[in-house]
Amino acid sequence: MEIATLSPDVPALAACALQQHPLYGATVKALGGTARRLAMRRDGGDIGQVQIVRRRFGPLCLDWLPRGPVWQADTDTAARIEALRHLPASQPGRALWLASPDSPQDAALFRPLGYRALMTPQYVAELDLLPTQSARLAAQHGKWRNRLRRAQASGLTVHARPFDPARDDDLLGQELAQRRTRRYAALPPAFTHAWATTAPQATRLYLARNKGQTVAFMLTLLHPPAATYHIGWSGAQGRALSAHHLILWHAASDLAGRGFARLDLGHVDTHGSPGLARFKIGAGAHIRPLGPAMIRLRP
Repeated sequence: MEIATLSPDVPALAACALQQHPLYGATVKALGGTARRLAMRRDGGDIGQVQIVRRRFGPLCLDWLPRGPVWQADTDTAARIEALRHLPASQPGRALWLASPDSPQDAALFRPLGYRALMTPQYVAELDLLPTQSARLAAQHGKWRNRLRRAQASGLTVHARPFDPARDDDLLGQELAQRRTRRYAALPPAFTHAWATTAPQATRLYLARNKGQTVAFMLTLLHPPAATYHIGWSGAQGRALSAHHLILWHAASDLAGRGFARLDLGHVDTHGSPGLARFKIGAGAHIRPLGPAMIRLRP
């Protein structure tokens, strides 16, 4: 088994999670962090890719494997376990290893190597952009579709463009204030600035306007062939007009037209955020479990 460094220009194997895409690693580096992309090879052929983020807390060094690896579809289970076994020795220095597998099936690969669960698995919502627009509309729940139709008839308009760190900083401030009020966590504005600066065309900002005033927005990060919902905001008028229903519908249609296969809508928490969970489920998203957060206890 060979573990080799990948250059940033090597594309991802598939429609991977945001955290396994080269642009995520580039953004981490722009923020002063360390991220390594590696190819796992057997008999001269690539069987998978993985991105590892290194973090330091004083003398403690952590190697974090988020939402990966990304495997070639025909890689058998034994080869996957063997590749994971070789990863720690391929990295410089000593570190405590953490993993957040992308599926329960991937989590099973880590257990024979001494990894144990720290937290129960989370669930994510994924909107398939490959079906036709009429099929995606039919997949929506009835109440969600009715709110979309009301928003379409309300006079709202949706405008899409790349995110501009200088022009759009006020939008980040609005979302940050909303975050504090509603007490939810998200990546800091510095991450958004670093991503947009590193890859200016890898963002898509959707603005809902009523009589020329922005009443809601949604920002997506583009990591072809997938995209990820990053942050969003809605004022009182936007909520009253169901602006986010209209924005998400426009975003899905826009991204599908640009060749994207999937829009990741983030975690689903039916207990902590039931309203947001209903919004994602009602939009027709597929809900699936991730693997648990895991720590390597035995070398």
